[in-house]
Amino acid sequence: MARFPVLDLSRCVDCDACVEVCPEVFRKNEAGYIEVLESGPQFEQCIQEAINCCPSDCIGWEEAE
Repeated sequence: MARFPVLDLSRCVDCDACVEVCPEVFRKNEAGYIEVLESGPQFEQCIQEAINCCPSDCIGWEEAE
């Protein structure tokens, strides 16, 4: 079973920590919101680091079949 990162933008405090820690997966779009570019097993450690660094706890994992 695969998992992928999900963002709760209503809780995001716009600190950009996820972008700094894991720019391969997270970026700030033109509207100023964080978005997920891509995910996969090769990025799991990087994504977990971003989750751990998030001060507002707005990033989490979602399971997919």
